[in-house]
Order: sequence, then structure tokens, then C-alpha cells
Amino acid sequence: MAFHWLFPTPVLQVDLTPEAGVAAAMEAQLVTFDREVFAHPEFSGRNNLTGDLLGRAGLDQVHRLEAFQWLNGQLALHVSGFLQELMGPAHGLEVHIQKAWPVVCAQEGGTIEPHTHRNAQLSAVFYVRTEADNATGELEFQAPEDYFSHVMAIPYKDAAALGGVFAPKQHRLLLFPSDLNHRVTPYDGSSPRYSVSYDLAITTPPGEGREMRMPHPMDWVPLSGMGPA
Repeated sequence: MAFHWLFPTPVLQVDLTPEAGVAAAMEAQLVTFDREVFAHPEFSGRNNLTGDLLGRAGLDQVHRLEAFQWLNGQLALHVSGFLQELMGPAHGLEVHIQKAWPVVCAQEGGTIEPHTHRNAQLSAVFYVRTEADNATGELEFQAPEDYFSHVMAIPYKDAAALGGVFAPKQHRLLLFPSDLNHRVTPYDGSSPRYSVSYDLAITTPPGEGREMRMPHPMDWVPLSGMGPA
């Protein structure tokens, strides 16, 4: 008897090794964010802080900072390998950083509720600072609620496949499809945990649009201003 899992979901995990100066610069940027933004009284009741939700200019653009250029390069390298593994070396696609933002999980209970990133095609998280030997605050991926509905009435949480939960580790990078539902389980630490998240868009090269593929932004034309004078 053979049991086959069809249509598996790819998730890339890789542990990176930044030089000490690079790692210190990334952490320093997030310490500043934590001190200057998260410590503000208006956020005192939160157990997490994600830069993309604050509506403040620049907090979802950390990939433009010098401290994160090494990480951008590592992300480019591993996204390329990810796409080649799935589609072969001649996939002819380009990848763009839509936004990248800092995430602070507060000590003693920091968590993030289930969500997706449907504005993007691929998303990533990189753990800038974690506590050694502390596996709390895991990244948990969830199957769609109707995943098994066409077969039998099995609650999807009871039928979760192995490997759906990833432990945080300092300098670990995770890459996954953006529409995959995920959450951060409660973090229990003696100090805040810092990470950076990315949303990525996948398009064709400029002028090479193909059916069912997102064309390159250079091929877009703003619709505003095209109406009657």
C-alpha cells in the first residue's frame, strides 16, 4: 500500500552566519526601533510590535538601511535557489522587495495572531536576536480550514502535517508562500525577541509579460488622471 501527499507546500529554512559586525549592526537598528517606538506610551499595552502595521513612514522599508544590505543579498541568493528548485534554472522571473519591517515580540507573552500576506507571493522572516535554548514563540503554519473538507470531516488542526511548526533560532531565515496562514505562538523570554520580515513580489522581466504571470512594474501605467479632462 502506498500513501501519497499531493501538492506539498514548500518552506525554505536556512541558518545564516553573518560576520559579527553585520549581526551587531542589524541588532542595533532593532534595539533603536524597540527603544524609540515600542517603548512609546501608546504601545504600552501591546505584546508585539510589527513595523508594517504602524502607518509611520519608513517603518516598512528597513531593507533600504545599510545595516540590512547583507541580509538583502542573502535573501536574493536563497530566493533564487528556491525558485530554481521549484521551476528550474530557466524560470525567467524577477523578484522584488515590496517591503520589509521590524518585529518585536515582547518578553513574557509576545504573540502574533493567524494571518496571511496576500499582497505578496513570497514572504520571509529572519531572526536577528533570540535567546539561546528558548524555543518558545514558534512560527506555526496552518493548512486551509477546508483542506480536508472534500475527503472527510477532519478539523484541519487535528490533521496538520509534520513540520508545520518552526522553532526560532538566531540568524535563521525562513521563506514561504505569502498566502500560507501562519501565526507566532506565545513567546516566553527574559528579553524581547527581534526579527525582520519581508514581503516579495514575483514578476516577469520588463516587456516580457506572459499570461497568468504578474508583469514587471515598469510595464504598469497609472490609471489615475486618465479620465476626461
